[in-house]
Amino acid sequence: MEHELSVIRAFIKAAGVLRQGADEAAVHGYRIAARRVESLLALWRPLVYQPRLERRLASAIKRLSALRDAQVHALHFGHGTGAVPRVRVVELEPALLAWWQRREEWGAQPQLARLYAMSLGANLLERLDVDGPMTLHQWHRLRLAIKGSRYGVELLLAQGEVPIGWLAELTQWQELLGQLQDRRQWRERFEQEGESGAVDKLNTQLAQRQRQLERRRPVLRMLAVRMAQRA
Repeated sequence: MEHELSVIRAFIKAAGVLRQGADEAAVHGYRIAARRVESLLALWRPLVYQPRLERRLASAIKRLSALRDAQVHALHFGHGTGAVPRVRVVELEPALLAWWQRREEWGAQPQLARLYAMSLGANLLERLDVDGPMTLHQWHRLRLAIKGSRYGVELLLAQGEVPIGWLAELTQWQELLGQLQDRRQWRERFEQEGESGAVDKLNTQLAQRQRQLERRRPVLRMLAVRMAQRA
């Protein structure tokens, strides 16, 4: 329970930092903290379900996506982003604390960990089990599923419910797929700007990375099966 409370406290702190200015560190920190809260809400969804809170949290994350993408591009290519922007930060703290009060009433519910691990594994299998090589869009959908799984496994690991190897594998996949997504977005940006040389280079990098990921895909599927079977 203490780890779960620390997830909420970290989010409230990250929201406060973001209200002071949306620099790269503040945006990145808020999005990570928010995704950890998303996983916490998903873990307890069978017993404490507040769909409006979940929708508002997902919307708050999405609203920062374009700014985050621009900041990553600027960091990689050395372009300045100008003055630190101010963004409207959705007030989620009261609803989140109200959710926590309801969660506390249930106390420890270890059976939720098994159900949650199984759902995470099933979600990954749904994204992985496609015929033939995966497209960039399919890799993107898998990346989103892995993000949720990674933060979900963090929660389960804090409870001593899953092997640490699960987290290590998912973290590595998140990094690899994040790099693939970055290059996909950079290619679109350079195509709009008419930078054909940069586009050709990114096309080569994308093809190489996709071949690498395809070779490793069976390993990830084995992990997803273990999660789905809670084994």
